[in-house]
Amino acid sequence: MTDDRPKPRWGEYAETPPAVDYPPPTVPSPAGPPPSSDKPEPPRNTRDILITTALLLLGVFDVASMWSTFSALGTQLGPAFEQQGVGEFTSIALANSVGMWLNIARAAILVVTIIVSLVLISRGRRAFWVPLVGGVLAAIVLLVLVSYVILNDPAFMQYVGQSRG
Repeated sequence: MTDDRPKPRWGEYAETPPAVDYPPPTVPSPAGPPPSSDKPEPPRNTRDILITTALLLLGVFDVASMWSTFSALGTQLGPAFEQQGVGEFTSIALANSVGMWLNIARAAILVVTIIVSLVLISRGRRAFWVPLVGGVLAAIVLLVLVSYVILNDPAFMQYVGQSRG
């Protein structure tokens, strides 16, 4: 074998250093505890947790306290119609059925709101906006369903027809 490299000059090494046989790198076993420095835990925002909890409790109180009112929505709308001079409310069966679905929808919105809020809080993210969005959604559902009941009552439609002239 011939060496094609130039001859070494003064101060240069003439020979290449011998290869060092290093041991293979060790890989930690996955069964061990994870190192704590890999993923630092996000800081807890106490103010956000308190506000979110207060808003969720307000939602629970609202759904629980209005449950009986919406269960008997037909009997609740009768006096309201008479006070406004609309006439006698006759869609009681429809109102009670819609009231039942309104209770179910509001309870479902509350449960989803609680779950999403808890997930965001556990991840260290802001969650106060979730109960606010849930409250707005529940109010929209309430407005749409009660409007449906009122607009399907014959006495109300007759009252609207008389008001037009």
